[in-house]
Amino acid sequence: MKKKGISALAAAALVLTALTGCGSNDGANDAANAGAAGGANGAAAGNAGGNAQQTADGPSWKQDTSPFTFTQYFYGNWASSYLWKDQYAMKLATEKTGVTVDRKLATGSDDDYLNTMIASGDLPDTIMLDWNNPAVSKLIKNGMVYSMDELMDKYAPAFKAQLDPDMVKYHSIDGKLWYLPNLYETKDRLTSGVPIVAVRPWFIRSDIYKAIGSPTIATTDDLLNALKLAKEKFPKISPVGVEFFDVNKNGFGGSNSMDYLIDSFSPHLLEERVKDDRQLVEYPMRNKGFIDAFRFMSQLSRNGLLDPQLLIYKQEQYEEKLYGAQYAVASQFMNNMYTMYNPKIESTLGKDQTYTVLDGLKANGQAPRYPASRLMGWQGFFVTKSAKNPERIIRFAEYAWSDEGQMDMRYGKEGETYDMVDGLPKFKQDILDMSIKDNAAFNAKYGFSDSTLLFRAGKAWDDAAARDLKESQPDQYAASKLLEKYNFDDYTLGMENLEPDGSTPEGTINAKVKDLWNKTIPKLILSKTDAEFDAAYNGFLKQMDQVGAEKVEKVMYQRHLDDLKKKGL
Repeated sequence: MKKKGISALAAAALVLTALTGCGSNDGANDAANAGAAGGANGAAAGNAGGNAQQTADGPSWKQDTSPFTFTQYFYGNWASSYLWKDQYAMKLATEKTGVTVDRKLATGSDDDYLNTMIASGDLPDTIMLDWNNPAVSKLIKNGMVYSMDELMDKYAPAFKAQLDPDMVKYHSIDGKLWYLPNLYETKDRLTSGVPIVAVRPWFIRSDIYKAIGSPTIATTDDLLNALKLAKEKFPKISPVGVEFFDVNKNGFGGSNSMDYLIDSFSPHLLEERVKDDRQLVEYPMRNKGFIDAFRFMSQLSRNGLLDPQLLIYKQEQYEEKLYGAQYAVASQFMNNMYTMYNPKIESTLGKDQTYTVLDGLKANGQAPRYPASRLMGWQGFFVTKSAKNPERIIRFAEYAWSDEGQMDMRYGKEGETYDMVDGLPKFKQDILDMSIKDNAAFNAKYGFSDSTLLFRAGKAWDDAAARDLKESQPDQYAASKLLEKYNFDDYTLGMENLEPDGSTPEGTINAKVKDLWNKTIPKLILSKTDAEFDAAYNGFLKQMDQVGAEKVEKVMYQRHLDDLKKKGL
């Protein structure tokens, strides 16, 4: 699953990492880590309330398994692997429930496509949409989606017993749960299972690293010097590869690759943004460390180490060069690098040209800190009022959320695609080998990471995923452990979902600020001198204040307090 442009990102971290393909991310975030004692035998597997209380006739989804298809729009036009075709997991879900998901992607811009649907009222039966997307409030306020509570109470009352109480509390709006969050993590998950890497790490090509003397790269200065050496010895290779810049899709860092630097130059960014004395949560663009990360990018550009085309590259162009190992240093999801890019590079160019992860970088004498929050999740599963049969949809969701459903979409059938080993599921060896050596083929044939997109945490399958990753991909496991030590749980900081509702005056101002920042980033990175950088940055600050940024910062402070209250802090 290639999760791309997930907010917080941390979405990546939330991707089920054992056998990937954003996942997710991106999404992205891909293959299903699986589960636990259960599966075909129906044993309990999860730790998030997974065992549904059953009616006299069993789970509600078993009451009607006749053929039924519902439509679904997925917000992410890159996600062609998520389309239901003839994959094993999709066929298994249909075989058990009778349900087929007719999943659709946008043609062109996701935001334009979604906003047009909302404006016209021509909605599919269901939507998979980032739960903190500005469009969510429109869907709820305009009465265009059902609440999960309403549907569960009416059609699947036992479903509620499966839901984690903390998840329900956090994700409820005005006392109602309007969506089911995909890929949310429990508190336990932050310290167990596959090691979480909460940023897109930067990697160096192995043969280039060896050719420049395998220097220690522990600081941003070390990285700069290593890149200069790489350019000198490999002039035809682009020194640095970073993913596309778009503030609206990737947050204020602009590119998902920037978090690695931002969390080095400003390791306490989240705390520093809160100004209790002024009752503001400042935009990160006011933070010196945050801007220093862009100064570093400008330094790379001035030294001829950053191709200006990267600022306008589409994701596909960046990935094409990465598959060809055309960068000395490149950024990518941890799981994607080790299950997609490195295997392809090894098979076509040789193992010596595969990539090795860099350690966290110190900047200005500070160690990095990577925020990794629990409960947030990635996309939400919404049922619209246009749904022809919301009863079958919510009952299908009950199946997907159950231990049985989780095992089906993560591992398939016991004895056929997996066996139980020491109480934990494990893929048959040929399937496990395919997931490692040809992840694209694995996803296309089995679809375990791509089917219902209603993944939830569960200690047993998290443990199985960690075991499998450690045994079958020791390099990725070691790389993840290397960076995991920089994680911190930012849950208690109350910094989730701060941006104002897009339909409010402050939301309009926020959109203007984003547009200004989007236009400023290239000016900063491509600046020829410090004076030029400062002029562009100061000009942005002035414009930002002129459009009313402080009004947004006051709203973000109130939303910060609301987030703390919601978490009981």
